Amino acid sequence: MPRLVTFSFAFATLVTTAGATDVYKCTDGQGNVAFQDRPCPQNTKQVEVWLPDAPPAPAQPTTTAAPPPEPGAIPPPMPVAKPPAPLPPLWICRNAEDGSTYFSRNGSPPVRYVPLGVLGFPGHSLAQAYGPGGIGVSAPELRQVPISTSPRDAIAGQYTPLQDECARASREQTCGWLQKQYDDVTHKLHNAFKDQQAILQPQADELAGQLNGC
Repeated sequence: MPRLVTFSFAFATLVTTAGATDVYKCTDGQGNVAFQDRPCPQNTKQVEVWLPDAPPAPAQPTTTAAPPPEPGAIPPPMPVAKPPAPLPPLWICRNAEDGSTYFSRNGSPPVRYVPLGVLGFPGHSLAQAYGPGGIGVSAPELRQVPISTSPRDAIAGQYTPLQDECARASREQTCGWLQKQYDDVTHKLHNAFKDQQAILQPQADELAGQLNGC
């Protein structure tokens, strides 16, 4: 029985470690059997045994690291939107002589002196103010009303001081005025020479920036 155990263990060890297909069975004079992968000694009986090749070991799944994702094209940075320029402060002023209105950037027109007759006061009617010895024809834009800023001249010529009343323009009124100014400047810019374009272009850019806030 011990010989069988030795035989089985040696045979199993030879097959599993050598992994060869040619095995030699060696039997000595006492009947001991040994298996080996080389020819038996001369004083033993040799029998050559052919064993089928052991099946290949199952291939171990190889885990290959996933290649890093190719970096895509980095998009260009988004342009930062330029904040709109603040709306300029504007006032709507009423002309004291005729009630017409106009826009002012400071809301504080200077005091001016006009003849009393222009305002229809007794002693200096419109006929007297514009008639013989007066300032001339009263048609608009043909002859401007004489204006003086001197209090001394006002006393001598019976002039009276006037100052237009102004009120802060609303957002809608300011945007409408800016649009009109922008249209006028761009129209001039379209027909201007290069030297004039150098002056008008900054004005158009400034107005366009202010209109963005409307």
